[in-house]
Order: sequence, then structure tokens, then C-alpha cells
Amino acid sequence: MEGITIYNFPAQPPNWNRVGIFFVTFAAVWTTIVASGMVFCLWNRHIPALRVRSLPLAFTGITLLHLYWCMAQIVYPIGGTMPMVIAYTVQYFIMGTWFPLGIALFHAANLKFLRVAEMQKQFEFSAPQTRVRAGEGRTKSHTSWTGRWRSVKAENKVLILIGVAMVFQVVLTTGMWVACEKYHPGFGVPGTEITGATLPEQLIDLGRGWEWWPSVLWQFIWTWMVAPFLIWRAWGIRDTLGWRTQTIGACLSGLHATPMFLIASYCSVFYTSGINSYFPPSQWIHLNTMFIEVFTVFIPAYQIIKHWRYQRAAAARKLSSTASHATILSVRPTSKAHSEGKGSTIELIDRNSSVEYFQSGDRLMTMTALTRVLSENPAPLQDFSARCDFSGENIAFLTRLSKWKQFYPVAERRQAFDAALRLYIDFISPRDADFPLNLSSPQLKALGNIFESAARAVCGEASFEPALPFFEPPKTATSSSPSETGWLQYQGDVPDAFREDVFDDTKKHVESLVLTNTWPKFVKEMQEKRRSSVDSDRSAESEESNGSARTVVSRITKFVAGLRQ
Repeated sequence: MEGITIYNFPAQPPNWNRVGIFFVTFAAVWTTIVASGMVFCLWNRHIPALRVRSLPLAFTGITLLHLYWCMAQIVYPIGGTMPMVIAYTVQYFIMGTWFPLGIALFHAANLKFLRVAEMQKQFEFSAPQTRVRAGEGRTKSHTSWTGRWRSVKAENKVLILIGVAMVFQVVLTTGMWVACEKYHPGFGVPGTEITGATLPEQLIDLGRGWEWWPSVLWQFIWTWMVAPFLIWRAWGIRDTLGWRTQTIGACLSGLHATPMFLIASYCSVFYTSGINSYFPPSQWIHLNTMFIEVFTVFIPAYQIIKHWRYQRAAAARKLSSTASHATILSVRPTSKAHSEGKGSTIELIDRNSSVEYFQSGDRLMTMTALTRVLSENPAPLQDFSARCDFSGENIAFLTRLSKWKQFYPVAERRQAFDAALRLYIDFISPRDADFPLNLSSPQLKALGNIFESAARAVCGEASFEPALPFFEPPKTATSSSPSETGWLQYQGDVPDAFREDVFDDTKKHVESLVLTNTWPKFVKEMQEKRRSSVDSDRSAESEESNGSARTVVSRITKFVAGLRQ
């Protein structure tokens, strides 16, 4: 083997032993599973649990990470068929471009979780009205770049910064490869050539070096700076969509990647023991990729299955609803604090017996029960939907619509249309609402024919500027008062198709969504809280009873001891 170096080492045949076959089979099976899960989620992306997620962004990042993962799985069986320097060059460029871009896009999707949780606070029952109304501020000029940057949506700011950083990373990766002589002995910066005397030493030199550190630095930033920040911010969020679990799990699973990659690359025992021959240093990174895929693909897939179960249960309850005609729902605040929106007591009164809801929760899963809660005390449900289910726009729309229904008979036609236009802009318009209602295309088209031209007259024709495609003017607020000031009045003609029942189909659709998705989760949480409260009360009563018994025994003991003296 005299004179054999990494530059003239002959290509080797594929390594199709049991280990090689395992890696290829494992890569094919896992890729099929992940791809099937992604297709399954994208096909059902219209359901509420997935609609609020940034699936295209997250899945784009996962695709980049998975391609890098696939490359690592076939290194053992077919890596030797390529010239050594070319094989390491391919890994260098993929790790320097695909990998940081994939991680960045994945965490950008996770950042939307925090953004959604923050923006949903506007739909809480007692949320302060601090946002700018539609149309207000549209006439303000944003001539300065700083003013325009402040007007860019938070998630778009992240994408812009990621784009700029990736351009810098590609230029840096290419420049360092050109400067590094060990990849091309004919040119490069002096001192960057291979120094190893033997072939194994030269292979180690190829996998080490300062040119790898920018990629490691990106990985360190995402896994040890951005990920802990996401964990800290997401820790107190208790959502019902599995998004918190997905975010925290994916972030925690990546904390080992950078340290173990460096240890495997620079600790000689990993080379001498043969560990790196079967499990290269990059596999520690790819282990994180697999956890990311599990949390990002299969948790949403499980949410789809839960959604189907809720739908089947709702359909079954609808068929058997006639059997529960003797049940009456009673909704009342439990205290002054609860009457302000922090809680309620829900009871089922059936004939001569009063049965609390946590004992007969299934009998609350009806439209009658939901309608009663919405009309008498919607605050707990509205807060739950905003804080936990991220669907606060549904309950906020239903409560606003109820007030508009009361306002319509006593208002002039133009005033009623203006109030209805606010509902359309705040909750329905895809161009203006922060969280547009999940309506079908025919429903959107029917409402758009009535309100869209008026909405454009009030809010402006364009939702973005050609020179700044990510720029968006201020969005709407969620005021519940039809007579609120600070609103640009519509000055045009009221459409002939505008009637009192203009939102009836939308109301039925939204109520059905709430009954199928949010309402069962709300009742389940109330059941758990009630059970916990009852168990605590019983425990306190038991401790008090035991304490009283101990006190009596203690007194008797002291009395007997006194007699002995």
C-alpha cells in the first residue's frame, strides 16, 4: 500500500454484507413511513388541528433534513464506491447548506406556535382591545426602512433573516472550500493541506478542520440557544393540539447532537474502536432528525385520528339526541370571579335528580348544551378555545354574531351593514382576518360577493406592496361593540343581498366545528378539574376527620396520664 493516499485510493465495490443491507432497508422503510405520514397530514390539512400549523414550512425543513439523513444511511454500503475526497466534499456541502437550512425552517415553524399562542390572546373574553382596527393607519406612510421593517409580520421577519443567513452561509461554505487545499491539492491557502502520513490519519484529517466549524456553530445556535428559548416560552402553554409536546420534544431531542458530533469527530477512541466505521459522527445529528420527524409528522397524524373519532361520536350523538329530550342544561357562574369569565358550573337536571356534568359528560355533547353555554355564559369556553385549542376566533365570532343579531332589528340598514362588515373583516376575510374562519369555498364566495368590495373600500385594495412582498398593514381588532369608534365607515351602497340571515349558514358551520372539536375537549377538561376538586375536598374532609380523632385521643391520653400522677 506504499504511495496510497486519499487522492489515489481506488474505488471499492459496494459493501452488501448484513450491516449494509440493514442500513439500506432501514432507510427505505423509514422513508416510506415518514413520506406516508406527511402525505396523510397534507391531505387532511383542512382540519382545525392542522390548519393552524405551518405544515408546508415544517415539512420543507424535514425534507431537507431527511435527504441528509438518507445520505448518511447509505455511506456504509456504497460510500466506498466514490473517491474519498469527493465523498467528503459532498458531505461537507450538504452539512454546510441543506442541514442548517432544514433546521432553520423547522424552528421557524416552531416559532409560529408561540406567535399563534400570543395572537390568540385577543380572543380571550377579558382581553384588552389594544390592536389597531382595519383601515386605521392604512393611510400612514411607511417610507423609512425601519418603519417598513416594523410593519412586517413576525413570522415573515424570521423567514427574511433565515434567507439572508443562508445566503451568507452558502457564500462562506463555498469560500472556505476554495481556500482549503486538502480538497484540491493544486491550490488553496498554505497550511490547509493534509498532514497525515497514513491513510487512516488522512481520513481523520478530512473529517476535521476549521471549515466544518460554521456548520457546527449553526447547529449549536439552533439546538442550544433557539431550542431552549422555545422550550422556555412553550412550557406554560397547555394546548390541546399536541403542539407544545411536539415543540418541546423536538427541541429536547437535539441537545445531544452537537456535543456528540464533536466527541465522535475528535476523540480517537471512536476511530480505534471502529465505532465511526458503523456509526459515523454525523449519525448523532441524524438521530435528532428522526426524533424531529416523529414529533412533527406523527403527532399531527394522531390529531387527525382524534378529529375523526370526535366526528363519529358527534354523529352518533346526533342520531340518539331524541332519547335525551328530558335533560335540561343549567349553566351558572360559581362565584363573582367566575361570572367575570373564569369559570362556570354546568349541571344536567334530569327529571327529579340533579347530576353534575362530570358524572354524565357524554350527555353534554349536544348542540343544545353548546348553544345554552354560548347564550348564558360563554366566557369559560371562549377562554379555553383561545388559550388551549387555538380556535378562539370561532367562539368570538359566535358571541359577536349574537350581539349583531340583537342589534339588527333596532338599527338602520346602513348601521347594520357596517357592523356586519366588521364581522366579515375581523373573522372571515382571508385578506384581513388574523385567523379566518374555516369555511368552505362556496361559503366564502357567497359572503365575498356581499362584503368583499366594501372591505376593500375600507381596508385598501392591496394587502402587500410589490417592492416589499412581506409588508402587511395593521390588522383588525376584535371589539364586540357595534358602535365602536375608530372605524372607517363604509360610504358606498348597501348590497341588495344583505339580509338578517346573511351569516346563518356560517353560524351553523362554525357551531358544528365547535361541537366536533372544541366542545368535547372543553367538557373533558371541566370534568377533570371537577374530579380533582372533589377529590381534594374529600381528602381535606378526611384529614380534618382524622385530625379531630387524633385530638380526642390526645386529650384522653393526657387525662389518663394526669390521673396516674
